[in-house]
Amino acid sequence: MRRRELLNAIYLHVRGHVEAAIAKSLKAGGKKLTRARKAILAVLERNTLPITVAEVHAGLVKAKTDVDLVTVYRNLAMLQELGLVNAVGFQEGQMRYEVVHGRAHHHHIQCRGCGKILDLMLCPLKKLTKLIEEQTRFSVDGHALEFFGWCPQCR
Repeated sequence: MRRRELLNAIYLHVRGHVEAAIAKSLKAGGKKLTRARKAILAVLERNTLPITVAEVHAGLVKAKTDVDLVTVYRNLAMLQELGLVNAVGFQEGQMRYEVVHGRAHHHHIQCRGCGKILDLMLCPLKKLTKLIEEQTRFSVDGHALEFFGWCPQCR
């Protein structure tokens, strides 16, 4: 029981720091951490993989948070613009969203058969980015790279 209490206290402490950092980023962008934004971010943080707008909304409904679908779309767009949320495009054509804050830069792979998504905790583009910057004299500040294939169960 003591271990569980300790883990809960650690989680709440870390969660408080993350929430404070997010509130600071929103304030810098001229926005506030509203009830709806807090709830949307909480749903995203509970998911380890990117989720669709419909899945975000379903999570809000499950949590008995009254936020309509239009508000979810608008807030995700704004959170993405501020760099707090990342939008990821997969083969089904829907955008999926994940929280950026507190997570290492990474990419994803999706199975073409079952749709399973895995995080790839690596970035093979670091050397390529430097080469692109040298050749173009651009200052690269981001990129998108997603992999597709067949998982062992669908092969």
